[in-house]
Amino acid sequence: MPLFRTEAIVIRSLPYGESDRILTFFTRDFGKLKGVAKGARRSKKRFQNTLSLFTYLRLIFFEREGMGLVRVEGADLLQAFPKIRESLKKIYYGNYSLELINEMAGEREPNREAFELLFSFLSNLESEEPKEEWLRMFEVKVLSLFGYRPHLTRCGLCQKGWKELEGEPSLFFSIEKGSLICSSCSKNYNSLFRLSLGTARLLDEISQGDFRKLERFRFTPQALSESREFLPRFIEHQLGKELKSLKTLKSLYR
Repeated sequence: MPLFRTEAIVIRSLPYGESDRILTFFTRDFGKLKGVAKGARRSKKRFQNTLSLFTYLRLIFFEREGMGLVRVEGADLLQAFPKIRESLKKIYYGNYSLELINEMAGEREPNREAFELLFSFLSNLESEEPKEEWLRMFEVKVLSLFGYRPHLTRCGLCQKGWKELEGEPSLFFSIEKGSLICSSCSKNYNSLFRLSLGTARLLDEISQGDFRKLERFRFTPQALSESREFLPRFIEHQLGKELKSLKTLKSLYR
């Protein structure tokens, strides 16, 4: 029975039975994987605390035909991200990133860019004080990488582009349409969020840019406020539910 090896990040961990653990990994080569680690709760020497949330590791596993879960055979620790666990705010941010990836990613669907995005986000949390802008950028990139990129370059109805929209008194974003809506077309929709042209341009640039170059992007207070209003709601619309970790983050904002 062949063994497989891949880099992975633990995004979910649940106790199972008396000594086992059910885990969800986001891997570089296989996408999201669910597996069982036999005896993980009883024998700490075998996995050496490598199966905690946020942990970046080299995963060794095998699978049997007809089994829904892979069997975790071993795990070599690459990065534990200990400082994330020392700050409540970092834990909130980190949990949100893990849950968002878990809900967006399909099982056994490789997405190396999304893996690099998650690793980069956790690395920033480990080394710096969290900034709300990171959440908004992470959301935009996740939406883009999993095929839900919001359309922000033109009105989703009349197709007016940025140049034509510069004279518009106000612009909006439609959750239902997933796109920018001009003031003239806004009469046809009810659930709209105000969105300035500057915010639309910034978020569109981020969706196509490199998350590792955070210093390139600057949020004005208006851009941060507008994106905070509509991005989580747009994600909820795509998933059909509100993320548990998002509720915790909202309490942090308040």
